Parts: sequence; structure tokens; C-alpha cells
Amino acid sequence: MKRKMPVILFLATVMLFSTALTILATVPPPPVNQLLGIPDSVFNNLIEPDCRLCHEDPTIVNPGTLPDRHHLLVGQPVQCPSAAPNDICPTADTYACLTCHSVVWDPKSMSFVLQTFRDCLLCHVQVAGQASVHHLTAKAQSQDCKACHGPIDNPGDGHYIPTYPKSMVTPYTGLGTGTNGQGGCAFCHRPGTDSSTGIPIPVYRNADTHHSTGLGLAGQTVTCLLCHSPNGPTVGLDIRYCEKCHGVASLHNIQVDSPNSANIGSIVPGKENAYWGHIGANADCNGCHLNAPITTASAAPYSGAVIPDISGMSRYSVPAGANTTLTITGSAFTNAVQGPTGPIELASNVLLTADNGFSLTLTPGLISESSMNVTIPGTLPEGNYSLRAVKGSKSSNVMALVVVTPVKVASAKLNRKGTVTISGSGFGAAPSRSYDSGLGVTINGTRCTISSWSNTRIVATSPYAKLNAVVTVKALFGSASSKITR
Repeated sequence: MKRKMPVILFLATVMLFSTALTILATVPPPPVNQLLGIPDSVFNNLIEPDCRLCHEDPTIVNPGTLPDRHHLLVGQPVQCPSAAPNDICPTADTYACLTCHSVVWDPKSMSFVLQTFRDCLLCHVQVAGQASVHHLTAKAQSQDCKACHGPIDNPGDGHYIPTYPKSMVTPYTGLGTGTNGQGGCAFCHRPGTDSSTGIPIPVYRNADTHHSTGLGLAGQTVTCLLCHSPNGPTVGLDIRYCEKCHGVASLHNIQVDSPNSANIGSIVPGKENAYWGHIGANADCNGCHLNAPITTASAAPYSGAVIPDISGMSRYSVPAGANTTLTITGSAFTNAVQGPTGPIELASNVLLTADNGFSLTLTPGLISESSMNVTIPGTLPEGNYSLRAVKGSKSSNVMALVVVTPVKVASAKLNRKGTVTISGSGFGAAPSRSYDSGLGVTINGTRCTISSWSNTRIVATSPYAKLNAVVTVKALFGSASSKITR
């Protein structure tokens, strides 16, 4: 198994590198098969197409997830530090259109127009050779790894670092003393080519994947001591320092479904094929704990709810006001454990969390080890949400879900003075009059003059306002049309 890199979302996306769990693993490793999350790679020196591999789902046509997530920030308090390039902290109170967009003079139209704006790195600046954009965030710099890396137990979540002496039972951070390196993390987590799952990029060593975050670079608030011990004969290679993030409770609950014919489609600790996780077989135990006095993997301390992992969703934007069925795919949404009176099947719920702290737990209607369907209620307020699969005390990586009010025109009424009153929903904030944003109201394709604009009512005037003419409202979250009536 491998651990997550963040996404703010990152979100996020991740979907491109997801792989079917029925592909045979390399036995024995290395490198470990890349079945959970994004590959063990490096993520600095990004270019814009790299961002979209994870952050943009090509099946989302209109509106796209990324524009929605950003547009929903309009009118919200600026979260400092902010990636927004214009009117940034501490001068700005709330996000506005021009906080991110820039306007330029267009001699042809003799007006100001929005500058082309489709490169993530215009705002989320990637400094060559420095930390990835994900690790320049305030949460990353404050060492809050769990904010994005769900499966990692790090300081503040109540997990502990063992104090008993290190021995042959305690894993080495590199190769162990076994014939093939058993007894150390690098027995599985070594560099190479993952031929088992077909990931077309190199698998890097642990040092490279961690160093590429840039968290320990000079001048940043996070130092090398985040991961490296300053004392002892193995300076920088102390397993106890690794356990600051990779704690016992998380390591003993990492597993994916192996192609074991006895339980295909289900995760049963102790009864899976070797090297598909940390607790699937006794060989997994000895991979880390060479000659450990453990007879069955299911007896691993703290094992129970296997950590779920989300690889993708059927959609990333849902309409407010209507119940929507969401299909979530991934791994370990369910797993079996041996209870006091027999086998127990543990199942995940879905946790939605808003930026303001509001949270909602949803119970899936249909669920299996690799998929679950959940109904997003139409009563959920518009906004950006973090979505996780939660099973007992274990939670998955974070995915971004956007709830938007779709643009609807209920009526367009014409009075005798040529004024059209448009009623509906989802009109959002009024577009600025100082430049051509492309938003507004047209009648038969000709731009109208706006007298007033609210989320549910627009008043517009035009010499083309006549009965049965087509009026179109183009707002932040889409457009809608209707014929003009009395």
C-alpha cells in the first residue's frame, strides 16, 4: 500500500490513476502495487496539464466542477493566505470576480473584457524546484497532514507513538534483515516499475516522495525535523519519527480486496492473498515485523475497520433543491472482522462537511467493498463540501462535492413600457457593468439593459422586448431561456 499526497481539495481528483482491483499484484514486491490513491510519485515542477489530470473530470460538461468551486467563493470571506492574485490579503474582505479574474482593454470592442483564464498555475503558483502547490497551503505548512491525507494518523488525532524499545519486531524504515528485506518498510515500498497495475510512471523511493513535497526546504516554517530524528545512531531513519504520521492504528488497517477465490468482493483480514495490504495474510505481518510472534494477520493490534479509499464519483457537482443519487467508487467501503459471536460486516457512511463547519452523515442505500450509492438531499445548502467515506473511527481521503442552484426561468413578464421582469432561481450575483463578463440578459440574442438583479428576480429593458421573443439569462452557474408573456 502507499500513502496519499494532498489535494485541496485535491482533491480531489485522483480518478485518472485509479485501477481495477482484480489486476494481479506483483508477488513478492517491490514495488508495491499502486491501487490506493495517487501513485508514489513526485509532484513538484508541475505544468498546467498535470493539474487537470487529477482536478478535472472530462465527463463533466457544463458547468464544470472547478469553475463552480471557485464561483461559490464570491461574497465569502477571504481565507488568508489566499492564492487569489488580485486584491489579496489583508486588503480584501470577501472574494469578488476581480479577486481572481483580470480585465484587459479590447480595442476591437472598445471595452474591458475578462482575460483568458484557464491555467490553474496563474493563481496556484508552482515555484520550480520548490514545494508542490499543495504543500504551500496554510494547512500543509502547519503540519496538518490529515486535512487532505485521510488515512494518515498525525498529531492531534489522539494516536500514540510507542515507547517500548525498538527490536527485530519493530520495522526498519528501509530494508529489514530478512532474506529479501523483510522486516522493513522498503520491502514493499521500493522504487521501480509497477508492472502489476500498469501505472505508466516510475514508482519512487520513500525519500523522494516525501522530499518532493518541499516541506523541509530552507525558509519554510516546516523543517527537516518534521520527519527526521536529530538523535541516535540512525539519525533521520528513526521509525518512531515515521510514526508521528504513520501511526499503529492506521498501519494496521490498510488493506484492499485481493483476488483470493475464497472471498472475492470482500475484505477479510488474515484471509487475503499476500502483499495486497498490511493485514491480509501472515506474510504481510512479516513483511514489516520479521519473525514477529503473530500467527494470523487478523490478530494485528487495532485492526478492525479497514481504512476506506475513494478513487472517483459519478459526478462532482449536484443541483440544490433536488435529491441526487451519487455513486462512489474505491476500496474497503466494507470489510469483515471476527466478532465475539462470529463474523461482522463493517460498512462505511458518507460524511459531508462544509467550510462553515456544518456536517451531515449519510447512510448509503447500496454498498459493496468497491462501490456505494448515496442520496445527496435536495435540502443541502449551496456551497463547497468535503466528502469522505467513514467507517468507525477510520476515514478516507477527501473528495470535493459542489452543490449549486441551477439557473431556472419561471416566467418573463412584459409590461407596457417595454420592461421585462424575469422570475426564477439560481441567478446568483449581479454581473459587473464595468467590463464584459459575458453574463447578463439577452432578448433574441441582443444584450439588454439591467435595472435590477437578484438571485430570484431580474428587471431588464430592451427595444426588442416583445411578446413571444426569447429571453435568455446567462449567470455564473449556467443559463436558461423562456418566451416573453404578459
